[in-house]
Amino acid sequence: MPQCPRRTILGGIGTTLAAALAGTSAVAAGDASAADAATDSTFDDLFAYLPAAVASESMVVNATDYDRLLEADQPHDPLPAVNAPGFDPEAISKGVFVTSYAEEYERPLKVVSGDVELDGTTDTRETDAGIEYEFAESGGTDEGVLGTDGDVLVVAADVETVEAAFDANAGEADRLLEAEPTVEEGLAVYEGSDARSVQFGDDHLEPVIDDGTVPEYVVHAQTVLDPDTIEITLGAEFEDESDITDELIETLEAEFAYTATADEPTVDVDGSFVGATIERDLAAERAVREHDSPGFLRADRDPDLDDDVLEIEIGRGDPTPVEDLTLEVGDEPYDREIWTNGHGTLEEGDTIVIDMDDIEPNLSVRLRHDHELGGSSSGTTILSRLRFESRFDVDTGEFTLEYTDDIPLDGDRLYLATYENADQTTFHRPDEDIPEPKTTAQPWDGETVSDGATATRSDIEAGNWIIVGWDGTTHQDSVWRVRADPPGNTRFEYDYDTETLKATLEFENTGPHPEASSVGADRSDEEAADDVERSASEYELLIDDEPADTQWTDEFETVSSGATIELEDVPIGSKVEVVWADTDTRIGWTRPEPSVILEYDDGTVEHVGGDTLPASDLEAKVWTAEGHYEISLDEQLDAEFAPDSTFTVDAETLDTDEIDTVHHVELKYDGEHRVGFAHPDR
Repeated sequence: MPQCPRRTILGGIGTTLAAALAGTSAVAAGDASAADAATDSTFDDLFAYLPAAVASESMVVNATDYDRLLEADQPHDPLPAVNAPGFDPEAISKGVFVTSYAEEYERPLKVVSGDVELDGTTDTRETDAGIEYEFAESGGTDEGVLGTDGDVLVVAADVETVEAAFDANAGEADRLLEAEPTVEEGLAVYEGSDARSVQFGDDHLEPVIDDGTVPEYVVHAQTVLDPDTIEITLGAEFEDESDITDELIETLEAEFAYTATADEPTVDVDGSFVGATIERDLAAERAVREHDSPGFLRADRDPDLDDDVLEIEIGRGDPTPVEDLTLEVGDEPYDREIWTNGHGTLEEGDTIVIDMDDIEPNLSVRLRHDHELGGSSSGTTILSRLRFESRFDVDTGEFTLEYTDDIPLDGDRLYLATYENADQTTFHRPDEDIPEPKTTAQPWDGETVSDGATATRSDIEAGNWIIVGWDGTTHQDSVWRVRADPPGNTRFEYDYDTETLKATLEFENTGPHPEASSVGADRSDEEAADDVERSASEYELLIDDEPADTQWTDEFETVSSGATIELEDVPIGSKVEVVWADTDTRIGWTRPEPSVILEYDDGTVEHVGGDTLPASDLEAKVWTAEGHYEISLDEQLDAEFAPDSTFTVDAETLDTDEIDTVHHVELKYDGEHRVGFAHPDR
């Protein structure tokens, strides 16, 4: 069954059914279907452990025979979500899970069989009915307790539920299937299937047809027919047979739209129950998964507008018939006769084209591949970053922008938008309100904008962001953006031994700072560093968001490049910022911490420069091709890690049989500060 709460049952299963049902969800064949030809999977021995105490108004019960499902060659082996000390999920042969949606999503009970012996410390306990069992704390993500009677392992939220499960099996407590007839009825619909589930409750079953009709319960089932075939069934019981309409049947059939199968689903109606069944073709699924769909589209950053078409290279992909592909330009399907460029199939290295007359800034292009498991897509944006240069006068608030690209633009479609800060100019989810800009303008309205065109705004404050947008003013519309930087940058020096920090103002760059991805948006008309002199009161140094005890105003009336202040007793890991005092715009920041220069040579890591640190405070993380290992340096060093000191990285120190290729070694101080790196290839 689904692992997330409040998932639509009959509206959304199709695209994920194959994967979901391969895990803990149930699936299967009908009463007289191929299930009868397969080995029946029985769960009565586990159902007996389900106590009535776990019943709720909105719940799911899953039963899965993992041994049977593993006989099918699926992309991912189904494994139960059981976390117990020293417990191997692969040792579980069958499992029954109970999920409740009544008040909140929770898993109150899991019962599994197989090799269920617990490792570690356990306590022998008895239930109130005198049933003896072994008890242990979970210690895993279940955050619950464990119990075993030697036949099954019970994982529950509390001790009471564990003991209720053992009492129910012994006939000393009411059982869920007897107390809740819907559970028993639903699990019996496809009796003999290798995995099955029943789900009910208005809180999480959404209407499946427009008139709001909700099923009494929903069942899933699956049965392994052979290594390449699993029969899957989805069914629902309704209050009245009149609820089963043609529209509902079409909805059921549509749930298998993206399941690999050679035949259409068969639908059976029996009174007020309806079920749809397909045979999942695992061989076809494997073929789709092994096929690399065409994608990674790459277009020329500076197209020649005199060309007839814009060429777009396919950067990856196996040969794929163009009939299975769709090119969307500006979110609309593009003319196949044009974009396929004469190809019958497309693969890595091939080129598709778009008519140059259809090219404009921020044009989205997406290649879609439809296949039996749904589809995949790869996209790019044409002319998403144009070239501009800018200058900002912090004293007058005047901002000047100059277009420096060679692509002529329609000025009617260009906007200038000013935002207070960077957070307002970044991506926002569809369910979030898009921030409104502080100001907007269309300075080139009615003009053709070409290289050298300028625009000026006089209402900009330090720290504001200016977006140039095409057909709009949001992040998605942006073809260039820049922050109006106050003058100055900051250089920091930190002495670990004395916890002394030096902060130095520098004025090499004083122009607005374009985003890093804005290719060609250089700072222009920079003032010579020696000519800049500002009031010291315009700069403030903060430590952990509070003004530091020492400021530039304590040392200077005016500051120029090289103006330095020194602060004592600055703890490691402090958040240090220098801001433009008028608007709190950051012009430099650091987190003081020690630093070590490392070299790696054939399993030996050497300290070749930087601070001397206590070995007891240091830990090395070794990243290899198979994962990472950790080394406490005090296991190899007596007291300090100082220049010329070394530590060893080998299988013995990592407590493993052997290690694969070492990618890099990371040195951490006090458990959180990354203070050094070593790379074998450097």
